[in-house]
Amino acid sequence: ENNDDNLQIWDTAYFTKSAKKALFNVESSEYAAYFSLGTCMEGLNYLFKKLYGIHFVVKEILPGECWSWDVYKLEVMHETEGILGYIYCDFYERKNKISQDCHFTIRGGKVLQDGSYQHPIVVLVLNLPLPHWSSPTLLSPSMVDALFHEMGHAMHSMLARTHYQHVTGTRCSTDFAEVPSILMEYFCNDLRVLRTFARHFQTKEPMPEDMLQRLCASKNLFMASEMQVQLFYSALDQFYHREYPMNGSTTEVLSVVQSKYYSLPYIEDTAWQLRFCHLIGYGAKYYSYLVSRALASCIWQSYFENDPLNRIQGDRYRHEILAFGGSKSPRKLIADFLQKEPTNDVLVNSLLKEIDSKQQQIDGLKN
Repeated sequence: ENNDDNLQIWDTAYFTKSAKKALFNVESSEYAAYFSLGTCMEGLNYLFKKLYGIHFVVKEILPGECWSWDVYKLEVMHETEGILGYIYCDFYERKNKISQDCHFTIRGGKVLQDGSYQHPIVVLVLNLPLPHWSSPTLLSPSMVDALFHEMGHAMHSMLARTHYQHVTGTRCSTDFAEVPSILMEYFCNDLRVLRTFARHFQTKEPMPEDMLQRLCASKNLFMASEMQVQLFYSALDQFYHREYPMNGSTTEVLSVVQSKYYSLPYIEDTAWQLRFCHLIGYGAKYYSYLVSRALASCIWQSYFENDPLNRIQGDRYRHEILAFGGSKSPRKLIADFLQKEPTNDVLVNSLLKEIDSKQQQIDGLKN
């Protein structure tokens, strides 16, 4: 038994995991058998075909073309437009490899002098276990989320059609850069999408419906508290990047901000902020994660929640959002697409609506 006086900030991960297991009996190993890498890629292929009319073609890699033997190359092909670009998939863990999942651009798309379009080339980096002789690479639910997230960045790069390459794809405002990737997480957590590809790697049987329900519910547990954490991080980042010098040390600032924006108190003689690298790399922009989450939520609720495999809405999203990259003001981009201004009230209400909706689903399963 615990109460607020005894609960510490470092306890949250443990108790969150314990609660998910107790309420929904969710074990990553139990679900991994239904998420082989091949199955997940087939799921992405099916999703993109439904939304955009594109599919992946595995291409032969020439000698000296890649940096590691376990990288494979995908050609992104549209059903009528032909080749759209190339994705190098560096998915497997290995010694001295960067540990962070990421997407980066080798060559951006742009209009060439002859009027043709330069095909973009990107790399997706994950750290998945290598396949064994007895089984393929199996992904935990969090790994599946990461795969869909990074593929969202890749589609931003593949489907952008800008005149100049320095504003193509993910080369856009930080406020907007994570929107396409976070939107992909909504697809990944939707029962209708999961049903299209979640199959046991041995029996080929689809994941049982009760497992699907428990998995999606567990991902949505503690949404409100996790959002509070993101608000706290965002506020702290803003305080650290105010006019210099600040009043007090970074630890003293942490204590004040945490007491105002987070429900668990600061613990004396700790300096958590020194280990949080995003406060440096994102300098005063950490809030963009929460803004992107809210924008993705708006797009999902407006156009995909009723039918996540809708080609009409997929093409509209492609041509009115992804195609512009960073060549159009993100505020105008979103306003034109949503047909309303993305005000603070709109963003907040979208997140609150999502939390309430997911909580109702969770309560229904618990009962």
